[in-house]
Amino acid sequence: MKKASSVLGSLLLCLACHAQQTTYTLEYATGNPPFTMTENGKPVGVAITVVATLFEKAKLAYTLQEVPLARGMAEAKVKELTCAFPVQRAQFIEADYQWISPIFVTDSGFFVHPQSKERFIALADARKRKIGALRGSGDAEYLKAFGYDVDEANTPEQSLEKLLNKRIDVWATDVLSARYFVQKAGGKDRTPVSALTFRRSLGSLACNTKMPSADVAKLQSTLDTMIA
Repeated sequence: MKKASSVLGSLLLCLACHAQQTTYTLEYATGNPPFTMTENGKPVGVAITVVATLFEKAKLAYTLQEVPLARGMAEAKVKELTCAFPVQRAQFIEADYQWISPIFVTDSGFFVHPQSKERFIALADARKRKIGALRGSGDAEYLKAFGYDVDEANTPEQSLEKLLNKRIDVWATDVLSARYFVQKAGGKDRTPVSALTFRRSLGSLACNTKMPSADVAKLQSTLDTMIA
């Protein structure tokens, strides 16, 4: 009887461990509207809705955790069952993660001070400018790779405030994020002006490389169906 109880106890313990192991930690970027943000203590935003729906349709357990984007990406590299989003998929980080993509497609642009008349024809026109960008974002890494002077912030709003206070010359961000802040601005004196659209990227879910291949396939298939 004791032996049977011991076996049953071990089995229940294994099942409990398995349940814990199959719960994913999804780390979303701090204050990155309209994609990820927290309102009244709850995670909201376009990317939150897509990713939550994706995991629910795929019948995979998850928890959401708000962290700075760079931290989320660093933790997704080393922690199993951990994903970060939204991450701009790019060649220089392709091998660092398992990708579920795209959760959205966006264009990135340069935005200047409301009083500025400056416009750019090509990316190189901003070569001598100080450019603000989200720390860990594809835009920041892309510009740094080409030798641009990039001032990184933990949230897009921090970069916007630097732009409005003329502590940076240009704000590099995705167009949808900039549009959100334009609508929120409440006045022309706080409305950044578009100066150039310079790249298109895939907003994606970046997961630890040890993520089970069956779960990767299930999530990607589910996402493809949602897109269709």
